[in-house]
Parts: sequence; C-alpha cells; structure tokens
Amino acid sequence: MSLRQSGTSLDVLLAALDAFEDGRAQRAVAGALAREGQQLVHRGFEESRAPSGAKWAPIKRPRGRAPLRKTGTLEGAALVYTFSADGFVFGAVDRLTAYGHYHQSEEPRTRLPRRPFFPNSDGQLPTGWSIVLAEGADEALAKLLPR
Repeated sequence: MSLRQSGTSLDVLLAALDAFEDGRAQRAVAGALAREGQQLVHRGFEESRAPSGAKWAPIKRPRGRAPLRKTGTLEGAALVYTFSADGFVFGAVDRLTAYGHYHQSEEPRTRLPRRPFFPNSDGQLPTGWSIVLAEGADEALAKLLPR
C-alpha cells in the first residue's frame, strides 16, 4: 500500500493559515474594502446620489455642473482613506475641507442641503454597498486561499 497526495499540498494550506495569523489576510481584506468603498463614493459623486441611492438636492444655479463638483476638492477629500488589519477609514473630509461634514451631517439646516456621500453612521450599510463590499472581501480572500 502506498500513500499519494491529492488536492492542495500541506505547505500551501499552511501558508494560507499563516496569512491569517500574521495579519496579511486582514490587511488584504481591509485594503480591498477600502478600494471598493472609494469606488462607491466616487460613483456617488458622479451620479449625484447618496449611498442609499437617493438623488442629491439640485444646486440653485447649476451653470452646467452637478452638486458638489465645482472644484473637485470635496470629492478628492472624500476619496482619501487609511487602512490596517483592523479596517479602513475615510477620514480626510474634515481635515481638507471646511464644509464637507455639513453635507454628511443629519443635523437640521436651512441653507446647505444634506448631500451625503458616506453611509450613515448607524452601522447599517445600504444593500448595494453591502453587496459590493462583500464581493470585494471574497475576491481578496480568494487570492490568499488555495483552490
């Protein structure tokens, strides 16, 4: 009787487990989620839509442009993220603009309408975002796991 190997080698399986132990898998997933999130935010600016899919309030004097697109500063700030094995954060809006948080805020206002570009902070992602982010995480993990 002889033993034969079939399927994935033990070394490949151990290397995949090492990726989880040393944080590479977590960083890969966080990076993939951040990039997917960045694309979702960018799409929101392109389509003038909130993460929920609701259309943003139009600007009073459009002059051929969409809301929040005059200089590109706010969108540029909204696309800046940092990530680690613990997750990712879009954190440059308040640092790079003086007005971005007003569009995101749920506080009542009279002059500047709410035009959110990030999901609400209630912990619930819109369904479309959940699907895209889950697919991004799956793809990142698939690159690390043997087949």
